[in-house]
This record gives sequence, structure tokens and C-alpha cells, in this order.
Amino acid sequence: MTSAIDTTAERLARLPGNLPDDAVIVAQNLTRDYVMGSETVRALRGVDLVIRRNEYVAIMGPSGSGKSTMMNVIGCLDTPTAGTYWFDGEDVAGLSADALAAIRNR
Repeated sequence: MTSAIDTTAERLARLPGNLPDDAVIVAQNLTRDYVMGSETVRALRGVDLVIRRNEYVAIMGPSGSGKSTMMNVIGCLDTPTAGTYWFDGEDVAGLSADALAAIRNR
């Protein structure tokens, strides 16, 4: 678990080496499945995404393609079924409910 005194540079240094130094949002092989009765809906299937500091990004696609699910994962409102998601150099899966709420508040 990360310490509250970690600087952004220290957190970003923990990211995989092949990513840009200014990566703020990093998703690797994200999947999100929803079980509805006897059926499983695969909303995200192996999504990879890197968003750099000061970069503008649009998530576009047809209805049912997973846009809202992806935004909910990025916004820490939902968790992926599999894969990894880093926000500002921190692995979101290891954060407490209070830390996730602080991210959403920012």
C-alpha cells in the first residue's frame, strides 16, 4: 500500500517502464463483466488506455460498446473484473474506500 507522503514522481516511477513519464491514467487489459441471471454481459474486453497529463481524450462508440462502463471505472465508481488501472501512479485496486472517495472528490 502506498503512503500519503509519496510524491507524484515516486508514484509514477512504479508504473511499467514502457509508459510515458506523464501518464495520469493507465489501464491495461481491463475487463468488466456483469452477471445477469444465467447470462454474463462482457462490457469491457481487454481495454488498454494511456492518457497523459494535459491530454484531451474522447471515448466514442456505438450504443452498448462500453463507454459508460469505462468512464465508471476511470472515475473510480466501478471496479474492473480483471486487468489493472493506475491513476496518477497508484494502483487503484489497492486503495481504500476513503482513498477512492478522495480521488472522486478531486
